[in-house]
Amino acid sequence: MTDSPETPAVPRDFDELANCMLGIGSHFSPSELHGAVVGALAGAMRLARDEWAAFAYAVSGAEVEPASVADSAAAFGGLAEQELRQLAGSDLAFRLFLPDDDYDIEQRTESLASWCKGFLGGFAEARSRSTGASVQDPRQGLPEAVVESLQDMAAIAQASVAATGAEGEDDIDEDELFDDNPIQVPMQRYQAEALSGDELEAAERDYTEVSEYLRLAALTVFTEYGWVDNAGNGDPNRGDAAPGSPTVLH
Repeated sequence: MTDSPETPAVPRDFDELANCMLGIGSHFSPSELHGAVVGALAGAMRLARDEWAAFAYAVSGAEVEPASVADSAAAFGGLAEQELRQLAGSDLAFRLFLPDDDYDIEQRTESLASWCKGFLGGFAEARSRSTGASVQDPRQGLPEAVVESLQDMAAIAQASVAATGAEGEDDIDEDELFDDNPIQVPMQRYQAEALSGDELEAAERDYTEVSEYLRLAALTVFTEYGWVDNAGNGDPNRGDAAPGSPTVLH
């Protein structure tokens, strides 16, 4: 059975999310939006479907109209519920929304950085909601494994900025994030210039390794920080995190 026009399908990958966003008049990066939703879930944010739609509009900068938010609730709310099930699933089926192999390596690498940026923003928003204010020390109250994962995500995003010479981005302490960090070098290498031959093969290997690392890092953050049950208890041994339940934060 297919979805009716009145009930938008839940996007299952990068291209479907891109089409969903075009439907609301946004050309925002699908990878960054997916990262933001996953980051918010990993920060223990739980919203109703229409609230997830409003969240997607806010992240993507799309013009908010009450009717369009309501119409998008099934798609964006369903996306959040789908990703929560994937994150909480015992089969580790969760995956990042990234362009497929039809896109060149530069575009796919940039989407990795965009996904990281979205995840960090979504996670920060969830923590801000939990305290009612910005967290002064982003590491405060976080398990060591979560801090390491977030630092690596920030390093990946920053490596892309440094490689492309982009301006206007927040500076990140390279001494803190990049020391002994194996991710920075390959990210900068295959962002810096067009590649061919052996370099292209190396870039593809790096891309695969980094994307898999990010998948596992997101699962780590969710398990160590964002996994809550219906009663609001953070217990990764229980699989009853409730899609669409009220926000429950530590």
